Amino acid sequence: METETKPVIGAVMVLYRPDLDVTAKAIETLLPQVDILCLIDNTPGADLSARFTGQPQVHYIAMGENLGIAVAQNRGTRWLLDRDVDFLAYSDQDSMCRPDTISKLLKSHILLTDAGVKVGLTGTLPVNRETGEPYRLSARRIDTPDDLRRIPGAEGISEYYSAISSISLIPRRAMLDNGGFDESLFIDGVDHEWCWRAWHTHAYRTFIVQDAVIDHSLGQGDRHLATRQVHIASADRVYYQFRNYLWLKRLEYTPAYWIRKNGLKYAVKFFYFPIMVSPRGKYLKNILRGIRDGLRRRHPDGSFPHF
Repeated sequence: METETKPVIGAVMVLYRPDLDVTAKAIETLLPQVDILCLIDNTPGADLSARFTGQPQVHYIAMGENLGIAVAQNRGTRWLLDRDVDFLAYSDQDSMCRPDTISKLLKSHILLTDAGVKVGLTGTLPVNRETGEPYRLSARRIDTPDDLRRIPGAEGISEYYSAISSISLIPRRAMLDNGGFDESLFIDGVDHEWCWRAWHTHAYRTFIVQDAVIDHSLGQGDRHLATRQVHIASADRVYYQFRNYLWLKRLEYTPAYWIRKNGLKYAVKFFYFPIMVSPRGKYLKNILRGIRDGLRRRHPDGSFPHF
């Protein structure tokens, strides 16, 4: 009788000026659930390699400068693919797994693929670490397709247009087919663009496993505006948010709902950040720079690696 081979899971965690105590806890929750963890440090001038001496499961790479999350994720992906992992898990430096998060993602992937579904990514449900409430997902849910309805045990799995990379699970084959993350985006929209491209070019689908939960924190916190929450990004990050919106909206595979939804969101942020969030002048300057570069500069085609 043949024994089933356990798939090898490699994880990528990108670091940037991490709170070392928080990141240590994030690593502690993730490491028992994967076979190997590749830490990519985008912190300029940092070298934390001594902290991981004696941990054979952990491989640390210091980039020396902040080259963006996509470059860092691709570097870790390449390193893990060279070691023949079957799945790639992606995590933020401050996202906390539950003890069964990765196993639920893997179980759902196997359930769907055994039923003939082409799975590109299985993702988690992020819960606000401060409030304990689930975040409203930025991507839109797709009405449950007939093939999903017919799969016993798939009731807690929902199909979405995209998912955030933390924490997500991508099979090796999908990464090889679709290519890596778009390095020109630097940070915002990187995870969504990968999912949209995977569907557009190879019909790979994205799923959220509703009971695969992580404790997560977005941006610098949330503020209320009327009945809605506004996620507060740093003044540096808003540059990429506005620039990347204008780049992504011109791609043929960006969903129309995302263009409409984020057009409204950034219209609100255009006024809200410079008026309500300090340093107001820096927010305004970076928003205007992002709009200028989004309109003047063309998004580079094929700005992602093929492994």
